[in-house]
Amino acid sequence: MKITRRQLLIGIAAGIVLIVAALLVLRFSDDTTVTFRLIHQDRIVNADLWSDQPEILSAGYGFDNIIGVEGGEAEVRAAGGTWNAITCATGAEPPREALTSSALPSAVERGFDHKAAFADGLPVVFSYPVVPSTVDHTDFRVTLNTGEIVTPQAAGIIPNWEYNERSVVVIFGDFGNRQLPGEPDARYAIRVEVVADNTPLLLVGRAGTVSAVGLSRESDSSPYVSGPYLVGAKLTRMSTEGEGGPALFNSVLPNDGQALYGDAAQYRLRMYTSGGFSPDGVRGVLPTEYARFFRIHALAMDGSTVLLTETGVDYAAAGGTIRVEGLADLGVALADGAYDDCYDEDHDNYIDVILSGDEAAMHSITFLEVPATGGYDPLYNPGGPGNNPTPGVRYSAASPPDLQPVTIALDDPLTVSYGN
Repeated sequence: MKITRRQLLIGIAAGIVLIVAALLVLRFSDDTTVTFRLIHQDRIVNADLWSDQPEILSAGYGFDNIIGVEGGEAEVRAAGGTWNAITCATGAEPPREALTSSALPSAVERGFDHKAAFADGLPVVFSYPVVPSTVDHTDFRVTLNTGEIVTPQAAGIIPNWEYNERSVVVIFGDFGNRQLPGEPDARYAIRVEVVADNTPLLLVGRAGTVSAVGLSRESDSSPYVSGPYLVGAKLTRMSTEGEGGPALFNSVLPNDGQALYGDAAQYRLRMYTSGGFSPDGVRGVLPTEYARFFRIHALAMDGSTVLLTETGVDYAAAGGTIRVEGLADLGVALADGAYDDCYDEDHDNYIDVILSGDEAAMHSITFLEVPATGGYDPLYNPGGPGNNPTPGVRYSAASPPDLQPVTIALDDPLTVSYGN
């Protein structure tokens, strides 16, 4: 029987898929899902370096008991989670992600290396991207204030899955409770350490891979005292290199500055956070909410400070003008700015402030601020109260006021690539 060209191409494509699947099976343990293996392929493109050495920038206990909860609103609230009261402008039913930050067991199993039930969350924020195929829950040892030593139940790089991100490993397990330090029976993580296992965790620096084993970070508080904060801020020229990831996440792509602001996206001030940033602990940040949560400090010609508080305004700074276009690396642009409480964003540890203006003026930028007071709203990690909290339940706390120095990386973007 004669084989057509189309049949031949289909056969070749099928063969390639089988080869890739076989390689993935060889690379990862038998109990991981295909989704986990796709996400954790070793592909890093133009990912940021946040320090000149490998280190853990933050590793704080994030929230309690809401990961791996089966069921809907009643079950989530019983576990100490929240469930937002919202209506989508489209008239559609709100997706679960817009209603609660609690994750179903099936979602954990798909995206992480192991199952987790009624677990706590803890993001481990590295200065270098990780080699994804080396991520396992057995890479980490968590010490509690009680002296207990805990091995996490599960680990993975979601939600920091884009190819130019991949520097945060989220671990789930029993890392504490909601009692405040000083209260009876308070339990919370005070130290996270990377330990050796069968596939030691690797990071990627400019000289290639480096072992993360032995890196550690200490914390002296609880997420029920103080919320997420900035660990880095870096200004580069706008680039889309490395944006995006596996196709299964296309619902929030493209979300880069050029996709949202077109040619106006000349520069990108990328913030790096200790945990997820949300207005209430559930809803995503909107591209239009720069003025609600952030402001940039720059220097004027006379050396005084200029505060960039609004979007769409040309601010005079040393070297020329700077304009804030808006926020990006969230979700897709919506026609006529029709953002609402159902907006689908990626909820990761990165948010971009998109800028335009004179290059010389960009060098005058000094700080990125999260004021969190004085007319500015605070931000919450995924354990926050939402807009419809359960009375009597303690939720994770609001972000503190924060002022982060900005690294000017216009000539050298301080990035690395690795893998295929």
